[in-house]
Amino acid sequence: MEANDILAVEEFVIECNDMLSGKFFDLEKRLGKFLSCMAKSEDLIDFLADCLANFDEETEFNKAFELDRKTGAAKLTLPSEDKKRLALSVTIFNNLTNGKLNSNQFLETYFQDNKLTPIQNFLDKIITPFRDILCKNFGISANVSAVELKKRLEESRKQVEKEVVQPEKEEDDLPHLTELLQEISKTGNQVLALLKFEKKRTDVLDDVEFVTNSIIRACEKGDLMVVNGLVVGLNYVSRKFKNVRHLVDDMNSLIYDYYEFLSGSTKEPSEESEVPEAEASEANE
Repeated sequence: MEANDILAVEEFVIECNDMLSGKFFDLEKRLGKFLSCMAKSEDLIDFLADCLANFDEETEFNKAFELDRKTGAAKLTLPSEDKKRLALSVTIFNNLTNGKLNSNQFLETYFQDNKLTPIQNFLDKIITPFRDILCKNFGISANVSAVELKKRLEESRKQVEKEVVQPEKEEDDLPHLTELLQEISKTGNQVLALLKFEKKRTDVLDDVEFVTNSIIRACEKGDLMVVNGLVVGLNYVSRKFKNVRHLVDDMNSLIYDYYEFLSGSTKEPSEESEVPEAEASEANE
């Protein structure tokens, strides 16, 4: 595994720890950030996709979460095998973000505890082992330092910027275009990563992947107008995939904020400040 991907897995471990430190939050919304961070690591996504490969989601989910038909009592029986435990966790994350499970109802039904709140019990039963199994698999400490990782991520980012070939088109005319396209491309790769968890191949899924790959290629060519049009198309084709909607929204926000920036940056700040300084010096004379 390359150094950059090790950093991405460590970043996800820190995201797990951050989630574990919370006591009260909207689980469905919080999972959006959680999955976005998870999708930054290609090796991590490939490993989880492999866990899901021969996993019967419906059968295993029903075995883990049982309801007594007579009493209505809930029984939680989580798999002991690591790969099944990870696969079940990913199934839960997908079902929550796709709206197949109501988070409040799910937590209240299966994660009642005398000492812990339902969300704390969920974190203890699902997120903690999910993190620990991944740490064991990738040889990473669960107590990775956030400060140290931030420093190494910054060093890695600077190294990538030195090595990346900068697109020539429009760079002089549009300030910070390269940074924008890099962010959109990165988000596109996260979309593709999360789509690996979709078990059923459909024409709509193919369309989402095709448009997303086209966005990434347009970013590489530095063609903002094409990227803009493709992101509009992605809004429509990705509507059924709620687990990537937050990432598509991020793309929209990036483009919207960039055009807002351009509308107010017709002059460089230094140019605007020169005139008042000159006038001030004349006044002093």
